[in-house]
Amino acid sequence: MLRQSNSPWAEAGDSAIMLGDSGGRPKAYLNYVCCALPARACSAAFTWESSKKFWFSFLTVSTICAKVLHIYAHIDSIKPKNLFLWGPTFFVQDAIFLLIVFALTRNFKRTWLRYTASTTVILGTLILSTMAAANTSFYFTTGAEIHWRQAGGFNRDPASINTLLTGLTGLVIVEVLYIVAAGLTTPWIYNGVESMISIWGSMTKAIFKPVAPYAKLGVNKALSRWSKGREVFERMKLYEAVPLSDYDEEEDKATPSGAPLLDHPPQAFENGRWNFHWAKSMDWKHDIDWKLWLKRALVVFPTAYIFFVRLLRPSNSSYGFLSQTVIITPFAGVDSESKLAHMFKDRTLDGKTTALTAVPEFDWLPKGKFPGFRDWEDRSRYSHYNSTEDPLHISNLGKDILKPIKAALDSGDVKIKHIFLFKMESTRYDVFPLRNNTYLWDRIQKSYKDKKVPKDVQDRLVNLTRTAERITGSPSGFHRNETIKPYGGINLHNSYTGGTFTLKSIEATTCGVEPLVVDFNHEYEHHIYQPCMPHILDMLSATTNNSKSDDFTDWPWRPAFMQSITDTYDHQDRLTPAMGFKPENTVTVESIDEERANDTSWTAEKFNFWGYPDSSLAVYFREAIEKAERDHERLFLTHLTGITHHPWDTPNGTYEELIGSQTNAFGGKNDGLNRYLNTIGVNDRWYEEFLNILEETGVANETLIVMTGDHGLSLPEDGNVTPYDNPLETNFHVPLIFANPRLPTIQLNASVSSVQILPTILDLLKNSGSLDDYSTRAVSDLLPMYEGQSIIRPIITHNKKTSYYQFTVMNTGGSMVAMRSADAPYRLIVPLVPEVEFRFTDVSKDPQEEKAIKAFDFKPLKTAVKEDHGEDAAQWVNDAARAAQWWVTDNWNRYEYNPRIPKKPHQSWPSTHKEG
Repeated sequence: MLRQSNSPWAEAGDSAIMLGDSGGRPKAYLNYVCCALPARACSAAFTWESSKKFWFSFLTVSTICAKVLHIYAHIDSIKPKNLFLWGPTFFVQDAIFLLIVFALTRNFKRTWLRYTASTTVILGTLILSTMAAANTSFYFTTGAEIHWRQAGGFNRDPASINTLLTGLTGLVIVEVLYIVAAGLTTPWIYNGVESMISIWGSMTKAIFKPVAPYAKLGVNKALSRWSKGREVFERMKLYEAVPLSDYDEEEDKATPSGAPLLDHPPQAFENGRWNFHWAKSMDWKHDIDWKLWLKRALVVFPTAYIFFVRLLRPSNSSYGFLSQTVIITPFAGVDSESKLAHMFKDRTLDGKTTALTAVPEFDWLPKGKFPGFRDWEDRSRYSHYNSTEDPLHISNLGKDILKPIKAALDSGDVKIKHIFLFKMESTRYDVFPLRNNTYLWDRIQKSYKDKKVPKDVQDRLVNLTRTAERITGSPSGFHRNETIKPYGGINLHNSYTGGTFTLKSIEATTCGVEPLVVDFNHEYEHHIYQPCMPHILDMLSATTNNSKSDDFTDWPWRPAFMQSITDTYDHQDRLTPAMGFKPENTVTVESIDEERANDTSWTAEKFNFWGYPDSSLAVYFREAIEKAERDHERLFLTHLTGITHHPWDTPNGTYEELIGSQTNAFGGKNDGLNRYLNTIGVNDRWYEEFLNILEETGVANETLIVMTGDHGLSLPEDGNVTPYDNPLETNFHVPLIFANPRLPTIQLNASVSSVQILPTILDLLKNSGSLDDYSTRAVSDLLPMYEGQSIIRPIITHNKKTSYYQFTVMNTGGSMVAMRSADAPYRLIVPLVPEVEFRFTDVSKDPQEEKAIKAFDFKPLKTAVKEDHGEDAAQWVNDAARAAQWWVTDNWNRYEYNPRIPKKPHQSWPSTHKEG
């Protein structure tokens, strides 16, 4: 920067600016300058000069902490030797960014420029420190960093905002820690950067000083050739360069962070010629300032080393990602296909590019328009999912039904009049029921001294999930004086959810489709590519609609959706009707509040901002069953529970002691796990009440109960309270039960997914004689369309062309996809965006997935898997990745979704069928 030397106002202003630094200026001089300046300008200048070192320290602490966390979050993806070698280069962007900000804290002559720079620094520091604090708090809560690209998709509904506010405390704590650290390091960080710049300035000056006269001579000759150039040169003489330090050179010699660093040893180049005798004339013991040279060495050599290593660093996507500074990360370009595009050039699978074909013709399909059957409205469309054209689809409909189930169905004892489908919030497999000899039980034991659980606590734990033990028919392994009689049904021990985001999980279960691979709930805006269960039942009811018949197979269906919590979170109130549930048959906390506003008999109290306890729906369940029986209707009721969602509040805020008070393995208290188990117990009592309602209304023997978790929760394993971007197996492993008193109690270990629930329900309805002839024919044609295998038949794990892959769209949907196959114990996490790694585990050898193999790029992952697990595992990874690449692209095609240009909601369908 240049300043006009003949301006007394500029000199006075610059003098005032320098007062903020520790230069020992006399107070009288301060008063003199302040009197010379307008009071407001002087005050502002003095305030900024007094605080700029703090703001710079604040920004530096935030930036460096953010980068350290960023590297730590992905440290398993880099080999230790590579981290040691290339690690210092990860901070280059941060250093450049901080140097730019440092330049903005320098002295500017013009007032507007000084105010602009100071405002930019302060606001930028506040924003970036808040981002860093939010990311840190989020990481220690969820185990994953924030994907800032998702911020644009954040919904501003009350439920979303309340959820966001639950993490506000952590953000404030981290921000305060940053402020404290900044205060403790002020002014050392600022002065240290200033000293480093001074050292590099002096070194650069010493290097270029021998050639400076020649360069100056050349410039003068060049300028003399043009008159205009001479005029410019003469004009520049009116200005003098602002020194790098805030003080003049003489004063800097007296300051600890100033001129001592600028002092130079005897010059090797003097008077235009090289002085070769300077070394002999020096008193090395007294004339050389060894401290000065040591400071220079500590600055120059590390900087030169980092610069040199950065030039040699391989072009690796992981290194580039880890090098991003906090200011760049939120705005880094993201290509949704970036990870997939470079795995395999051949996008076909078994010679096929897509599973979309023309719509099949059904002679039984009634005329007219039906929600969910949009594709049949225009049969010229060539865009319907066809399972026979899906190279990853394996059908087991040609297999016989499992013998115990077939015997029960053939006997005619199993009649399915009503269906209740429970989606149990955050319910992991090993809490339904709570089992002995599991990782969770071991965690509970370790929370007590010497792993001895007190007798009264044991009694509570033994009886915590009695109803779950009855429904599953699976013993918990605890000793008790009584035997719990199994309810009857099929219990799946190896079931994974179709999506760890609740709304996507509901769609996978209710519609039998894989969720859309995109962040958050956007399925309702696009084409749900198969009819959901309510759509099918409504279509069947168009012909099977004889409420006067005594045969329930002639009765029409009435789909209903009930939850005692809000449905405003992420537009669930739009997804529910898109799946075929009509508003008049939907119950939520909003509809309850409206209906019960003046009802003095309603005594239920909300447990938190989500809504009422799930058991408050007992009256609605009873009314729905009684109405269905009275009006001769068949009930398909889907119920989403809510009380087991974080923060695990209970009615009246009462909790039992279920786990010890010692700190857990993660340095935190076990209070969260204790609260979670308490809510599991609360809902187990609600399930018991529900079974009693079925008995009291006389429909128990004619009701199929399907219960499954929307996703698991890795709280005991890593302390995380949400499955957000969490690849641990316990976030995917959920209970799955098809219960009916007339079904035999069967325990199955086959690998299944929640997308298989809908075809299994259809298979049970068809083969139990629970449909009339028309509906049986319709279901027989619809059943093969779905990609999931029927669970009541033997699961075909693979064929000659492919394994039976099961995909899970991970919360929030657009970052990564988890997959496994029914014929191998392996799991693969496939990233869709640059900031996520590939991840491979073998759950047969490493059930807690403590030795996961991670890599940002596919080839290094495959190589590492081959080294640690052998050729077969490496080949599985290769085949699975090819399948994932094809599947993700086809998933977008099925939903008619363009990842680059999001599709607008379909206009003709919702306007014609508002309820659909």
